[in-house]
Amino acid sequence: MKALQAALLIIHLLSIAGIVILLLTQAGKVKKVVPKGLTHAGLTALVAGLGLVGVREAQHHQHPMDSQYAVYNYGTIGAKLAVLIVILVLALKHSKSEEISRTTWATLLGLTVINIGLAGTLK
Repeated sequence: MKALQAALLIIHLLSIAGIVILLLTQAGKVKKVVPKGLTHAGLTALVAGLGLVGVREAQHHQHPMDSQYAVYNYGTIGAKLAVLIVILVLALKHSKSEEISRTTWATLLGLTVINIGLAGTLK
């Protein structure tokens, strides 16, 4: 179970890092676009994140008294899920556009940073 949790965590972290890197590659460009892999990285982060929550639930049910396997704060999980869904909707909405506004790009980057910050509050 720990190996699965570690694998899912690595996939989740790499996916979120991928979103940030893909958005930062657009920083110096005058004509910004939604990078091709952004939706894939977002969906991968979503699936891996949901897998992490499921693994933690299973660990908690196996060891209910062990504080190491305490249940996540579902408010934070819900907020992270909502932010990621907004990122994915914006990315999908503008994926076929030839250019996105600086505001849309900054919103995508800001929401990603907020999502990373929310991850720091998980216990």
